[in-house]
Amino acid sequence: MAALYACTKCHQRFPFEALSQGQQLCKECRIAHPIVKCTYCRTEFQQESKTNTICKKCAQNVKLYGTPKPCQYCNIIAAFIGNKCQRCTNSEKKYGPPHSCEQCKQQCAFDRKDDRKKVDGKLLCWLCTLSYKRVLQKTKEQCKHLSSSSRASLQEKEQYSRLSSGSHYNSQKTLSTSSIQNEIPKKKAKFDAISANGDSVPSSPEMLCPPIQSAPSTLAPWAASHHCPVSQGTDILNFSPDLALDSPGTDHFVIIAQLKEEVATLKKMLHQKDQMILEKEKKITELKADLQYQESQMRAKMNQMEKTHKEVMEQLQDRGVKVPQQLGRGPSTFIPLEETTQLGCVGTSMKSPGHPLPPGAGSGDTGSRGHRRCPFLAGRRLSSSDGILQEGAESSRRRVLIEAFVSGGRVDNITTVMGLHPQYLSSFWKTQSLLLRMDGPLPYHKRHYIAIMAAARHQCSYLVGWHMREFLQVGGNPAWLQGLHCAPRKLRNLNEINKLLAHRPWLITKEHIEALLKTGEDSWSLAELVQALVLLTHYHSLASFVFGCGISPEQEQEGGQGCRAPSPPTDNSPAPNYSVGDSGVKDAMQEVEVLMEKMKLLQESQLEEEGVTQEEMETRFEMEKTESLLVAPSDVTDHSLRSNVLCFVEDPEFGYKDFTRRGEQAPPTFRAQDYTWEDHGYSLINRLYPDVGQLLDEKFQVVYNLTYNTIAMHCGVDTSMLRRAIWNYVHCVFGIRYDDYDYGEVNQLLERSLKIYIKTVACYPEKTTKRMYTQFWRHFKHSEKVHVNLLLLEARMQAALLYALRAVTRYMT
Repeated sequence: MAALYACTKCHQRFPFEALSQGQQLCKECRIAHPIVKCTYCRTEFQQESKTNTICKKCAQNVKLYGTPKPCQYCNIIAAFIGNKCQRCTNSEKKYGPPHSCEQCKQQCAFDRKDDRKKVDGKLLCWLCTLSYKRVLQKTKEQCKHLSSSSRASLQEKEQYSRLSSGSHYNSQKTLSTSSIQNEIPKKKAKFDAISANGDSVPSSPEMLCPPIQSAPSTLAPWAASHHCPVSQGTDILNFSPDLALDSPGTDHFVIIAQLKEEVATLKKMLHQKDQMILEKEKKITELKADLQYQESQMRAKMNQMEKTHKEVMEQLQDRGVKVPQQLGRGPSTFIPLEETTQLGCVGTSMKSPGHPLPPGAGSGDTGSRGHRRCPFLAGRRLSSSDGILQEGAESSRRRVLIEAFVSGGRVDNITTVMGLHPQYLSSFWKTQSLLLRMDGPLPYHKRHYIAIMAAARHQCSYLVGWHMREFLQVGGNPAWLQGLHCAPRKLRNLNEINKLLAHRPWLITKEHIEALLKTGEDSWSLAELVQALVLLTHYHSLASFVFGCGISPEQEQEGGQGCRAPSPPTDNSPAPNYSVGDSGVKDAMQEVEVLMEKMKLLQESQLEEEGVTQEEMETRFEMEKTESLLVAPSDVTDHSLRSNVLCFVEDPEFGYKDFTRRGEQAPPTFRAQDYTWEDHGYSLINRLYPDVGQLLDEKFQVVYNLTYNTIAMHCGVDTSMLRRAIWNYVHCVFGIRYDDYDYGEVNQLLERSLKIYIKTVACYPEKTTKRMYTQFWRHFKHSEKVHVNLLLLEARMQAALLYALRAVTRYMT
């Protein structure tokens, strides 16, 4: 009786050949617990359950050290301590610094100084070594299988000849035996010699298979039975010597013939694809030529208009005619008209036959509408010392606004105000162009409808009106614009998460994501939902910018130039207007000096202090979060919703509530280190919505690092501390805490009037008034206040995105 052996998993006994090598598992256990690769360290382990994707060692390290980072050398996500994984750390200590892998070209192969430990003499990294060995093993198994089948066929032929030969059996047997003995050892010797030499392959077909070359008469009967012409034998071997080497038997001709047919088919398909590409390139060239012609015509038209305008103005001045002033208040009700370029105002009054740009879209990357990216978007920075219109800065800004007009036939008010910071404006254009015009999971008309839903939550009729027109121009159903109740159920399902993202993003859970992704006729795909989330947060924050800067409606919009602005609301109280010698000017200048002194003291204290404990940091954050309850606008009034906005809002009473409420249990604080944009949010968006993650990250970095090293009348100032305080305070009011930040700096650097403005613009922007805008930083330039609004825009968007993406991640895991 044959001996039985126990399975290492279920402990039942089986014959030895029924158990797997190494693990010694039976067939059922191998199916139930397959060998998989660890998500982190990439080593193979036996999977206990379908949800278990990491090995026991990595699971223990995750509990001790948290989620690992990519290794500095091999890029395997297994660096729990420091920047290198344990495998690379040990190899570096033992063998020295890494070398370039000959397969993947990464700097992660360690030279063991022993050729016997190399794979065929190649210096490979760990992952490439495993892959190479698997290929070699598979090739050997195929060769072994083909050799056994060849020997079996020879034995069958010999037996058949023995039975049918009769009296000539002995002579035939002698002939067959001698021929087989003469052939097989030669081929085996050649094959063994080549195999022992690693991966080197002889170049001549004679070395691969001499009998086929020398005895075509012997091959003819076999070729006829397998429908393979003998004359092609040499060509077939020349086609793939590696494959001939791997197949020492005669059966390799069948495989080679099949592969040759596949190659011919693939070549034909490749030729067809090349023809399609050539046709598309030809069409693209024609479209580019047409676009260039249209732009040249537009430029000529604009130059002619400027020339005509200049001549008319000169004639009127020569005749002594008083030129009437422009009606309206310019692109912003908060910023004086002379602070913004006149080009923006002129552009808003000119319409072109082409498609007008959405707010801020300008001349982004080429999209479905054919807008060309302007040359200024290459990343230039302002060279002026004060950051506003002075010589080089003025020419740069004028150039980017001209490009916006040429591309879209207009310069909208958002573009004009953002043009005070052209470096940020170029990044904003690219992102918004990708969201609205480039390829994506959502159709174009639904993107604009989602923008309408987002802007309506903050009563921003400026953006609602813009995208209603855009919605119709891209073929949207006009019936949907009657209200949210007329939209498809799939879009109406977004209302709940739209409401939470706009006012209380910390309440979003994975259940909200699951409800939208559940199977059904009106379900969302994960890629569609991620694009919708980015659109919602983008237009919530853009509404904050519209209200925070007092953007005026366009001339053709309802309530345009010369009419009452539907958004933003303004109070009737007069703004402070300090003249020379007024005491208010001295007070404003004193505020600047006090701020400069505080920044200097904080910088000195940071150098002298040894460090603040985490407990103290957390206490200061909780104090700042509690104090934010006291920061609320005192002179706001309720503004009734306009009819064109109210129809897109359900539950209009739902609004922002402080993260920490008196007498209520607050939700847990969002620790920024637990779910960061750099490590988690960026990669998730890039995986589900390609390219937008890179553009969002660029936009965040540009506005966070944007500086002209000026504060009011002072130059050469490091403003990083002030910018960080504004960014972190916005996140603070949304319940996000940074463990490495001292929130005592917020109280030191941000005065109460600035805190009121920041919280109002970020949390309930529809309540922003001109008085709030004028009461903070009274001696600062308007371009610096616009910079504050850009920081608010991006900090708010990132905060809401972090809450939404964290819920998506929890749903996926």
